[in-house]
Amino acid sequence: MYTSAAPKGWARSGQSIILGEHMGKFLNDTALVSLGDNRWQAELHKGWRIGKVPNGGYVMGVIGRAISQTLNDADPLSINAFYLEPTMLGHAEIDVEVLRQGKGTQFAAARLYQEGGLKLVANAAFTDLDRLKGPTNTLLEPPQVPKFDPTQAQPHGGLEIHDTVDIRVVKGAEFFERREPTNTGEFIAYMQYSDGAEIGTLDLLMFVDMMPPPAFTLVPNVGWVPTVELTVQVRGKPAPGPILCRARSTTLMNGVTELDCEIWDANGALVALGRQTMKVRSMS
Repeated sequence: MYTSAAPKGWARSGQSIILGEHMGKFLNDTALVSLGDNRWQAELHKGWRIGKVPNGGYVMGVIGRAISQTLNDADPLSINAFYLEPTMLGHAEIDVEVLRQGKGTQFAAARLYQEGGLKLVANAAFTDLDRLKGPTNTLLEPPQVPKFDPTQAQPHGGLEIHDTVDIRVVKGAEFFERREPTNTGEFIAYMQYSDGAEIGTLDLLMFVDMMPPPAFTLVPNVGWVPTVELTVQVRGKPAPGPILCRARSTTLMNGVTELDCEIWDANGALVALGRQTMKVRSMS
């Protein structure tokens, strides 16, 4: 879920995890407590909201961690989630069902509840990314954009999420200057954590939903773009450093659009792909 309400300045530039002061906010805010029988208690925190609603990628990161810990800390390979109702800050409970467990690909389903209501349903395949091997060829190439400049002042969009994630748009920023459709259907941005934490594998589940929706560029007066369904495919563990993300939409029909996202790590390796179905709500 995303809103276009960022100001113009945004575009210019049982058992729980043991946490320490040097841990990043994402790790802290996706921490879980075991309730036994593959059930987990989570807490959805401030710092990840767009408007009043926690970002859908952040919530997927929480449910992805529950699946990973159920499967002995396996890595996500592919995870698909349907967002039945908006989540809110506070307690959540996650039930994980192990469908198949083994040395290779493992499968599980998960459901996230708040206040007794079912909020999110996910199906996932997890694996050990370090053990993947086989033929490789990709026609995708990283976007050709200026190199990340660590001395550049961090932009801020006025949304709570921008206190947590440093998003620097390097293509498509003209939309945020003019607030008029550009018909490009694309945004490209560097992203990193504002607290300097390294980006891990589970973090990618969040970052694929962090880009401004390209639907903003396709029609006027877009107010917000809630996610109906999100699929993330993880292809590798990211190298340390900022990630480069490209988000594209090619269709917007009857108020529904798709968003395709690529994530490239600091070494230029493709580490994740995402696709989501989103509804486009007008401000008028």
